[in-house]
Amino acid sequence: MKLTTNSLGLVTTNPISTRDLARVAVGGAVGAAVRWGLLETTAGTNDGLAGPVLLANLVGCGLLGLILGRGVGRSARLLVGAGLCAGLTTFSTFAVEVAHLLRDSDPSGAASYTALSVIGGLVMFLLGRKIGGTTAKEATAHGASC
Repeated sequence: MKLTTNSLGLVTTNPISTRDLARVAVGGAVGAAVRWGLLETTAGTNDGLAGPVLLANLVGCGLLGLILGRGVGRSARLLVGAGLCAGLTTFSTFAVEVAHLLRDSDPSGAASYTALSVIGGLVMFLLGRKIGGTTAKEATAHGASC
């Protein structure tokens, strides 16, 4: 295994190129902007557990599963996975929302929201991965028959 120093000065086995860094940055900016827009347009309308943060996190998990299931190349994984999905999803805001439920003496709400987020995120990821794998196989089969 060959160790190299990447463009950030970190020792790694996979050097990070400026293009890779740009892909992650652009995807992250788009994902964060989408999340911000979702939160802004739904501000004051969330009285239940299934609010905009949960929606953003579940969509991000599903999208990540989809691209990994499709077996997309490194560039797309960096742009969409490490960038867009990471910018769209937000563990920190989820943690704040759970803390607010606990502060408001709603431990069952906090537990429900936590379970829904974790289990729902895993289910969405697995569903996305299955759909991605199925569509990748279909695309391969159609491409081979042409």
